[in-house]
Amino acid sequence: MRIVHTAIKMTLVTLIAGLISKWIGLDYWLTGGVLALLSIQLTKRDSLIIAFRRIIDVFFGMVLSVLLFVIFGYDFWVFIIIVFIFSLSSFKLNISEGIVPALVIITHLLVYGEFSFPFILEESLLVIISISTAAIFNTLYPSLGESELIKYTKEIDQYIRDHLLMLSFLIKDPQYAQTYNDHYLNLGRELKKVILKIELLDKDLLFQNNQSYLSYAYMRKTQATYMKHMYDQASKITCVHKNAIEISEFIKDLSYDVGLYDQSFKYIKNIDALLEKYRSSELPKTREEFESRAILFQILIELESLIQVNLTFYETHQDFLSSV
Repeated sequence: MRIVHTAIKMTLVTLIAGLISKWIGLDYWLTGGVLALLSIQLTKRDSLIIAFRRIIDVFFGMVLSVLLFVIFGYDFWVFIIIVFIFSLSSFKLNISEGIVPALVIITHLLVYGEFSFPFILEESLLVIISISTAAIFNTLYPSLGESELIKYTKEIDQYIRDHLLMLSFLIKDPQYAQTYNDHYLNLGRELKKVILKIELLDKDLLFQNNQSYLSYAYMRKTQATYMKHMYDQASKITCVHKNAIEISEFIKDLSYDVGLYDQSFKYIKNIDALLEKYRSSELPKTREEFESRAILFQILIELESLIQVNLTFYETHQDFLSSV
């Protein structure tokens, strides 16, 4: 859907910038529409930032080309030298977004073949109209808004919930490790897609945006990293330890409350209680039992870190609870 909206914006700004350029009598009015099209970005924030860089780069290119053309003549070899110096400088100055539109303007200067203040003014107007039209239009274009962010936030919660549920199954059914790992990898890919959508939507919220949704997505991304560690550990289990069922049930219960802040303290206490219980329990009698117990112990440590990340987020973004 975002790509469809971007195509609509490109079409409309090409029309608007082209008509404005034609209305004020610019010779290259159609170029104005194309430059506006090139200035449309997927998000509002990117559009404004790149528009600013592009205007600076284009005027830098115009000044450079005018100086070199006047000094060395309006020849093709001078144009090639300008392209090299200008492109290299743009990359060094981190404003390379303006290279393409600037080269269009520089080409106009080469074709015109002489220095003229009216022509320089016309080309400057062409740049300002096209890039400004794109930036303003992209800013005013309706965005999907906070409701979509809430929807994607809930999707992320569901993916983390599914991760935990699969982990609970894996711990007590190690013989199906490959099946659960395949499912985990699929969930991981979907989680990355949703986080990318939130990143794009966040850049569309120019005003009243405290980036809490983006922070929430990154918090879940961090938790997904802990999940990866736990899956890697659980995949090494070769026998079902007597504590595995208890830990499996604990993880399953946690999966149901994964998005609830007020339940996190309870699970932290439960983990501490389980760790203390296992520390004081009888030592394993076989190597397999020892390795399985060590893995389960490590998984509990990772779970505690996972929950702590959740607590840290909500302590930093206390208003987030009321927004979702």
